[in-house]
Amino acid sequence: MPKRSMAWIPFIFIPLVAWSRDLAVAILVLGAVAVLFWGHLNWREIFITSLRTPWALSASAFIFWSLIAVIWAPHLPFAAWLKVFIAVTAISILTTGLVRLPAVTIRHLSTLAIMSALALLGLLLFERLTDGLLIRIDRSSDTPVQILNTLSGGLVLLSCVCFPMAWLMIRRTGRRIWPIAFIASCFSLSLVYRMDAIPVGLLAGTLSALIVLRWHTRGFLVVVVTAGLLAVSWAPLTMSASALHLDSWLMENIDRNWGYRIIIWHYVGELVREHFIIGYGFDSARVLGAAADLLPDRRGNSTFLHPHNGILQIWLELGVSGVALFVTTAILLARRILNCAPSSGALAAATGTIIFSTTIWLLSYGIWQGWWIAVLGLAASAVILVLRVDAEERHNT
Repeated sequence: MPKRSMAWIPFIFIPLVAWSRDLAVAILVLGAVAVLFWGHLNWREIFITSLRTPWALSASAFIFWSLIAVIWAPHLPFAAWLKVFIAVTAISILTTGLVRLPAVTIRHLSTLAIMSALALLGLLLFERLTDGLLIRIDRSSDTPVQILNTLSGGLVLLSCVCFPMAWLMIRRTGRRIWPIAFIASCFSLSLVYRMDAIPVGLLAGTLSALIVLRWHTRGFLVVVVTAGLLAVSWAPLTMSASALHLDSWLMENIDRNWGYRIIIWHYVGELVREHFIIGYGFDSARVLGAAADLLPDRRGNSTFLHPHNGILQIWLELGVSGVALFVTTAILLARRILNCAPSSGALAAATGTIIFSTTIWLLSYGIWQGWWIAVLGLAASAVILVLRVDAEERHNT
């Protein structure tokens, strides 16, 4: 079978993430295997490439520190760490392969990516309009809330890649109406799902992309630095919000879940101060959260599997050492993107993806969920497609 015809194999599963978010992990692994085949990569080449890349060295140090932190975790979660390691390894293979693939293959993959994103959008829209007609074949006993929660995994993936797909649509069609309609459709769809963080993230990503389109590198630096400062300041900001009783106001006027989030973030911030240097150990949040007895006078107790905030989870489990390694990796990745000297449009697409992912990560998710790591890996792959296509176009002009 010709290599290019096999490119369909990972992409045909992307729309199905709407029915099972765990399929994102399978797609990531399939993609990694595919680029190993197309790019003639081997483990030795990937290892050498990583040693030559500062951001990969920093990321490797972060993963290694998380492995060490398994030792003092209350439940020795080595199996959970191994799953994270496998996902991160697959991301490394996939992204390294995409950087090395020939331009003709990249253009082919870009077309397939656009088609799979449109198929995912169509499936999510159909399921929402029909109250989950297809997914109920397998989940007939699920409540409407459970159905929406399941479908939201596909919406997160779609939203993570919508800015790169929009840019690729412009390059493919030469018309702005299609990418604008695509982003508007993603935003409109997000309003009828239960996950409030998605429309917030899409608005933040769109605003950030517009800033970069106007001010290019300076806009990128301002947006990324602002997001970084907000992330590392989350604990004191949350404690200030709690002191102002914002949690009670949100519970009474907006949504109880957002009030509980502030309570959880405040509680985690207090725990962080007690083990500031090395944290409580890898994946310890689920143990600490299960034992939490959070403010019963605020209409009931609340427990959690993770703090619903990635940076707070790093603070909690890996301490300031883990945060320092993570921030260093993020800075080196941002510099790597700028070193590609992308056009304003390509840089805007990358920025929109970064800001959307950061928003979701700060408001809803932890850091170790396998499917979420896979989604971030697929989003990073979409950004690489944009940077590769952009570089090829500039080379040919």
